[in-house]
Amino acid sequence: DEYADMEAFEDENVMEDEAAAHTENASGTATADNIMKVRTYDLSITYDKYYQTPSVWMMGYTSADSSQPLTGEEMLEDVMSDYANRTVTIDPHPHIAGPHANIHPCKHGAVMKTIVKNLSKTADGSEGKPPSVEMYLFILLKFVSSIIPTIYYDFTMDVTASTET
Repeated sequence: DEYADMEAFEDENVMEDEAAAHTENASGTATADNIMKVRTYDLSITYDKYYQTPSVWMMGYTSADSSQPLTGEEMLEDVMSDYANRTVTIDPHPHIAGPHANIHPCKHGAVMKTIVKNLSKTADGSEGKPPSVEMYLFILLKFVSSIIPTIYYDFTMDVTASTET
């Protein structure tokens, strides 16, 4: 009954961003408290009648305990540059006041169909059982996390997919 050596589980390729540990206070001077300031987002999902798919909206705040909203430019800083001002734009939310980062729904249907098709494939490449309807929202959030990698979700289940199209 020997226990596994924890060193075997360490990831040698983990990079640490030393600059991320330094923050500035309100006067612009660096602090040495090694607390990383993080932004928080409220995420809402509406149904886009024109594209007949979900539309994802995000409103950013300077911190978890702040009611100070981020500007459109600040929200786009958290989006991969390939998607900023293309797939993700700053638009007015249809039900909530203020500018929101919107993941444009025009490609959601095609992307989600491809993801679900790949999830349905069996190991030998044949069509298998499709994921349950309840998994759709979870799969959509996984898709969103690929566009905005700086947002972390509390995932309680794992989704794996085939990379073949």
